[in-house]
Amino acid sequence: MKPKASIIILDFFKSKRVVKNVESLMSQKVNFPFEVIVVDNSANPLNAKKLAPLSKFKNVKVFINEKNIGYVQGNNRGVKRAKGEFILIVNPDILWGDKHNFQKLIDQMEKDEKIGVLGPQQINDDDGSIAMTVRAFPKLTLQIARRTKLRNLPIIRHFVAKDECRNLDYHKAQEVDWLQSSFWVTRRKLWNKFGGLDKRYFIFMSDPDYCWKSWTSGYKVVYYPKVKVHADGIRASHGGIKAFFKKWILRQHLKDAIKYRFAHFFKRNPRNK
Repeated sequence: MKPKASIIILDFFKSKRVVKNVESLMSQKVNFPFEVIVVDNSANPLNAKKLAPLSKFKNVKVFINEKNIGYVQGNNRGVKRAKGEFILIVNPDILWGDKHNFQKLIDQMEKDEKIGVLGPQQINDDDGSIAMTVRAFPKLTLQIARRTKLRNLPIIRHFVAKDECRNLDYHKAQEVDWLQSSFWVTRRKLWNKFGGLDKRYFIFMSDPDYCWKSWTSGYKVVYYPKVKVHADGIRASHGGIKAFFKKWILRQHLKDAIKYRFAHFFKRNPRNK
């Protein structure tokens, strides 16, 4: 039977958490068939071996990449193997929580056909806080400023807070500029229309780019806190200006941010149209 939904989990050295992720997913109560596609980007035999317990699930497929092909290509490769009408991009650290969460997400997508991207509330493991997964469309200067002491200047602090949606009511379902792709539900017809995540990016910025295209195509991006999932709260892009010179991933973040800026230069926020 053809799956209604396909869950793509891209792993990078989080194999144990991936197994917990899938196990919690399998305890979900749904009235439709689904498949899980795990793509391992770790290029590490030991990490791959730890994914072996997933073989007990008939609707789970695991693909091991010989090298790290990046977040964008890794997810695109997973979706190419998927058959579902709905595509879920799910980080490896996610735990699904309430047993009806999966059903609620798909029900909401079917209820409102103008939703292009739907994301649940995420709760951080360590302190139970709500993860800030909602953002305003990126501005390169603010992305740089918030990693420096400039973010403490009153005027910049105001704009950084607005950019990070710090005043957002995270308990209210609402339309937003974009959602971090740590947990997404989107439609295959949109995914195919956009050609998946934009290949010009390696790790970052493909999610605001995709949400921008969703709004431009007449589809909403919706934050949906009626569904709550759990995450480990560890952000790969965490760090300030000093970390920038030590961590390759932060330098890659800047590269992707510059590519995004050029791609959307002089374009108006599509939500304002």
